[in-house]
Amino acid sequence: MKRWLSAMIVCSLFIIASNGTRAFAQIQKQELEQYIESIGWSMSDLLHYLDKYKMTVADFQSMEELKQWLGTPITEENMQRLLKKHQLTQEELEALLGQFGETMQDYTFIEDLDTAVRFYLRHNEKMQQINDMLGAIGFTESEAKRLFEHIASLPNPHVGQQLAELDRRLQPFLQVEDVTQLTETQRRQLLSIWEDVLSTLQMKAAFYLGENGKRQKISYHELAEGNMPDGRELLVKLYNQAGELLADVRLSKEMFTSGYVVRAGERWIAAGELASEMKETMYGEKMPDTASPYLARTLSGVLLALFGFYVYWSSKKKLAE
Repeated sequence: MKRWLSAMIVCSLFIIASNGTRAFAQIQKQELEQYIESIGWSMSDLLHYLDKYKMTVADFQSMEELKQWLGTPITEENMQRLLKKHQLTQEELEALLGQFGETMQDYTFIEDLDTAVRFYLRHNEKMQQINDMLGAIGFTESEAKRLFEHIASLPNPHVGQQLAELDRRLQPFLQVEDVTQLTETQRRQLLSIWEDVLSTLQMKAAFYLGENGKRQKISYHELAEGNMPDGRELLVKLYNQAGELLADVRLSKEMFTSGYVVRAGERWIAAGELASEMKETMYGEKMPDTASPYLARTLSGVLLALFGFYVYWSSKKKLAE
């Protein structure tokens, strides 16, 4: 029993000691600054990048561990290998990234770019259809990028599933050619879908009627009644919950009162679904790989509990004698 107890105590001390060593290990600030300068980043760039994965510098125990997790900086050599792998020219790669509101300058590590290219190639045709529809109502590439970034920042892991359900609810309305002919019940259903889309994406919308450079704010309920005079343009501004403008779109009366606006809404939901899927793919391939102290703490806790039980049992035995 004594040998078993001694072995248990040694193991416990070893686990606690090794865990303590990691807990006090730190990345030297000077070493970190030299590295991020070498890849053309600032400290805020690094912190922003880590924050996308809900991580901080403190999650890494050495500079090597951080560098390995970040990936390989893009060079001319590994860029050419990537182009050859995906059978793309430089111009085709730029065009592909542009479909999703990005440029080569948005990437620092070749692994990130490779993941993005694989995803974009699989969804390029779908994104072209989305861009064609949204582009007709004034959606720009930079706005598409902001929308994608906004959705990627949402903490809700079920955004994709919720948008898919909203897409299903919208399907019966896609054949509508004149929204002013909808029944009151149908208008309420459309309003409910619109409100649920905004809620799911954590966005707010403001509507304005414009004519000759002047704008008049109007509620969606009024618009749903078809109260949009001829010759006036509808401006829709989309904001995040912090009040930052993400995008604005412009609709003529013909667009708004026809089924076009419903089909554009369906494409917008599709863009949200695609952004959610992209987040799962991009972040899913680069989940944190740092060692966790939880297992060590659990094991040491179990050992200490067993030790406590042995002390209690031993004292009870002596009292019995």
